[in-house]
Amino acid sequence: MEFLSQAANDVRGHGNATAAAWVLGRHAEEAAAAGDEVGALRALDRARFVYDFADHTSEQAWVRFVTPYRMDSLALSVYGQLRRPELTSTADTAVDRLGDGLPDGGAVVLGDLASALLRGGDVGQGVYVARQFAAAAQAKPNTMGKERAAAIAALLPDSEHELAVHFRRFAS
Repeated sequence: MEFLSQAANDVRGHGNATAAAWVLGRHAEEAAAAGDEVGALRALDRARFVYDFADHTSEQAWVRFVTPYRMDSLALSVYGQLRRPELTSTADTAVDRLGDGLPDGGAVVLGDLASALLRGGDVGQGVYVARQFAAAAQAKPNTMGKERAAAIAALLPDSEHELAVHFRRFAS
């Protein structure tokens, strides 16, 4: 987390807003995982603020993966880990943004949403979204989807043993 904190201070200036948003979002995730609610929420707010000023057409190519979907994913991860009430409204926004078609990166958002719901205690909705994620991840497999599959498998209740086995196989 120390490196992310330092990076957040170092990545500034014109043409770096998307990179700064990503670093701050990752810092928020790690702070949430460490139980630092204040630090996580502060970093997430800063990430969202900076992202609003990003010029996605002229910034560095390596941060083009930081889309509104990825920002939703970061927020879902943070709110789910912290069991924050903002999870519900953020989930609604993320699902609305995904729309009917599943854009690139959409499977990752579904995976983060499933994890957040399961972590947050909404098991029924979490399992429902996990099943949607399973179909989407199978249709568009990628490394990030496999990582999320492994995480979801660990969060599923015992009653969803078959789904957990499916995710473990997919992740390996």
